[in-house]
Amino acid sequence: MGIGVSVLDTVMVVDGFPAEESVVRAQQRAVGIGGGIAVATATVGALGGRAAFADLLGFDPMSESILAALRAAAVDVQWVQQVEGQAASVATIWVNAASASASRTIVFAPANDRELPWSDELARGVAAAKILHLNGRHLQTCLRAIEVAKQHGTLVSFDGGAHRYRNEVLPLVRASDLLIVSEHFAHAHFHAQTKSSCHVAPAELVAFLQAEFGSRCVGVTCGERGSWIAQRDETPWHQPATQVTSVRDTTGCGDTYHGAFLFAFSKGFSTRECARVASLVAAQNATELGAFALDAKQVSAMLTSHATEGLQRRLGKRH
Repeated sequence: MGIGVSVLDTVMVVDGFPAEESVVRAQQRAVGIGGGIAVATATVGALGGRAAFADLLGFDPMSESILAALRAAAVDVQWVQQVEGQAASVATIWVNAASASASRTIVFAPANDRELPWSDELARGVAAAKILHLNGRHLQTCLRAIEVAKQHGTLVSFDGGAHRYRNEVLPLVRASDLLIVSEHFAHAHFHAQTKSSCHVAPAELVAFLQAEFGSRCVGVTCGERGSWIAQRDETPWHQPATQVTSVRDTTGCGDTYHGAFLFAFSKGFSTRECARVASLVAAQNATELGAFALDAKQVSAMLTSHATEGLQRRLGKRH
């Protein structure tokens, strides 16, 4: 069960970022869902898992497009509340085709600041879930959801994205059983707590977060450098990023990493297997345009061709 804010993304591939007062022609375009929790739940659905998503949307065309895309990814949207006067958040993403790393610029237009209201129906959904996935949006509802999760044995997962660190989300972080954050988020917390401006290696950040929060599993993601993961009382280890022949757009790779990790974790995979699956799926997402650009058949083929023999057997049994 994910609680978050969904976005309708429009991705434009350009030869270079436009100068002021210029008009450029996009090489390619794509329209699809964005928003960290929405993309993570869509990833679970695309992998064949059972996922649900809760958000507040309206009846505008953008909201309807988001709902259609989530349903197409097999996400249960019965907890998405549609109300009059609410509009969807939208984003325009420029991807620089001239950049080897597919660098991007994002212009984001959030919806109005209404919070998703708490409900008995949402409480029942959280209680029935194996994992509750959050990133701090709809904060008060997330805090209520955590209370229910702790009462019913639902694991709490937190996604700390780049440039998303703020004191208000720390109660969610402290409650997390599965804590996977970006390197930027981890550094922001380290600097806030230690008052130090020094650069810290990812493995040290994992150890610091372990000591700080005591989560069951802690991870720090570092883009093309891979991720560093550790279970409680375990020495952090490195999961390399999966290499692909062509990177078209890195939007949403961290979100699909989360979704794939949680899918594998919910199926009983080891933490190392979860990180391997997450790396493979995030790499597949980078080969297409959009925050959620996964094709179920392509993902299945990639997992089969790149996974270790033991992981292939487990995927064959469970996928």
